Amino acid sequence: MIESRFARGTIRRVIFVVAAVVILLVLIMLAAFGALYFIANRPSGVPGQSKWVDVHQGMASVDIADTLASKGLISSPFWFRAYLFLTHQGGDLQAGRYRFSSGMSMVQVIQELKLGAAQFNTVKVTIPEGYTVQQIAAVLAQDKVCSVQSFMYAVHHDHFSYGFIKDIPHNKLVRDPLEGYLFPDTYDFLKGESPTLILQTMLGEMNQVLTPERLQALKKEDMTLSQMMTVASMIEKEAKLNSERPLIASVIYNRLHHHPPMRLRIDATVLYAIGYHSTLPPSAFLVNNPYNTYVFYGLPPGPIANPGIHSIMAALHPAKTDYYYYVAKGNGTGASYFATTYAQQLANEAKRAQNLAKRQQ
Repeated sequence: MIESRFARGTIRRVIFVVAAVVILLVLIMLAAFGALYFIANRPSGVPGQSKWVDVHQGMASVDIADTLASKGLISSPFWFRAYLFLTHQGGDLQAGRYRFSSGMSMVQVIQELKLGAAQFNTVKVTIPEGYTVQQIAAVLAQDKVCSVQSFMYAVHHDHFSYGFIKDIPHNKLVRDPLEGYLFPDTYDFLKGESPTLILQTMLGEMNQVLTPERLQALKKEDMTLSQMMTVASMIEKEAKLNSERPLIASVIYNRLHHHPPMRLRIDATVLYAIGYHSTLPPSAFLVNNPYNTYVFYGLPPGPIANPGIHSIMAALHPAKTDYYYYVAKGNGTGASYFATTYAQQLANEAKRAQNLAKRQQ
């Protein structure tokens, strides 16, 4: 009798333990599914930025997950694969070229990958280094991406959240607010693309260039972002050779720091002031425009073009020289003569004239 009661008590304890374990496992599974549901439906990244992803034939889900994570489209490759496994969708993903928007959830990304890549009406747009905002607008219009008017309206009226944007001063003398900050590169855009998304994408590329370390270096040099980008834009328009960009940067900084003050006298600023015509008539150097560094001392109100990485790095790390002048050699190499004194500059200008005369013979 006692043994029977003991056996029944043991059985009840075993049943209780098994039930507790089962309940615990169920709770763990529910918590895991709840966490997975939350992660799968949570947006990833800053909304509105266009991202292109190539999924190749035979690409494993682990590689797809890593690619998506590298683009900032999913927060975790592990949870992406776990969701595919638990929902039995791993075999449904299709190869193709996909255009995603950052801010999509993992579920939305997977849904796109299941539907297959549509035949997007895409355009590969190359923005050369040194183009102005208005030149960029013209290229986009030529490629039927968006109109000049809609692009320029977005430039002047849209607001963007990148950290470096807050360091751009609101100067009423600046012609176009985002001049200098649209990174020159080759982009994939849709015909009829939103100008806001275009700007978001180009500013995003500049955000990758303007790293916290580079922005911190500006503070150490007691220089603002606007000042550095303005110098970089002048370097971009003046230099033909990457090797000479730090030298031209040194001339600009030497003139800025000279006592008594020296005007920069940068031809490219005059061209910007008059609208980038192909030639500079003598009267242009006297035009009363704040961008004209032949008339006004110091830097122009803002950048005069959108510089590439080499010009930005030259502005951040100029060569250490005592040069105050330079002039193109005129021999077809794109190189320049550099000088410390005005007398040396005059001699270099005479050399340039001789080189040009030889090329015309």
